[in-house]
Amino acid sequence: MPIQDKVSRFGQHFMTDQTMIDNIIIFADIKEKETVIEIGTGTGILTEALAETGCALTSYEIDTTLKTHHETLKKKYKNLIIIYENVLKSELPQFDKIVANIPYNISEPLILKLSRYDFKEGILTVNKSFAEKMLDMEREPSLLSLFAPAYFDMKFLEIVPKSSFEPRPRISSAIISIRPIKKESLIDDKIRYITRLLFDRRTKKTENALLEAIIDYKTLKDKKRYTKNKSREFIATLNLDIKTLDKKVIMLSFEELSTLLDKIKDRLE
Repeated sequence: MPIQDKVSRFGQHFMTDQTMIDNIIIFADIKEKETVIEIGTGTGILTEALAETGCALTSYEIDTTLKTHHETLKKKYKNLIIIYENVLKSELPQFDKIVANIPYNISEPLILKLSRYDFKEGILTVNKSFAEKMLDMEREPSLLSLFAPAYFDMKFLEIVPKSSFEPRPRISSAIISIRPIKKESLIDDKIRYITRLLFDRRTKKTENALLEAIIDYKTLKDKKRYTKNKSREFIATLNLDIKTLDKKVIMLSFEELSTLLDKIKDRLE
């Protein structure tokens, strides 16, 4: 059975459109010797195009049944390493750029994961509705649309038609660019900065994360130490629901986080 006719048990749709692959290579603008990570080796068509740039390429593939399809690639390109494991559970090596065709079911956790890394740029092919959630807060308000702009400068690059994939997905995809933002550069954008501080502490209870975030923000903004007691006093003025404060940041709903941020916007100087 040809690999493009194989439905992956991991929900993958393999990009087979050479024009789109060429466009991704142009968007990525990879320089020789740059370190690049690819997520989703799949058919190897995009992998080969990336390897041809001369970059040091590490490609992750979760589906071990595809190994035999990659032997020729691995023999041809000495600059290519293929790792067969779940990228969400992997500690990524240092990299300059990342190129990925991301299954919808791992899109959000992958963006959360990438927020921990410092790199030049990511060129990601994602479900079109997911791209809209990331890039358009007014049209698609969501937790993702609050979180993503606190970590990345993002740009919509191109629509990818369903016909570019085998098997064909139900809806179109989109190619987007993400570039990490230095946290300090957000200091004059209060809400994005506080959001960033909260999600840097995403596994903590919201009350504790917010306490630390207010201290960090005020200390940097006012250029003098803001005390824990002052931070507690400020949080008390927000009159936040105790259930919200008891939740881990990562477990907050869009409504809970947006309410919290609205209250901070009105009161924090």
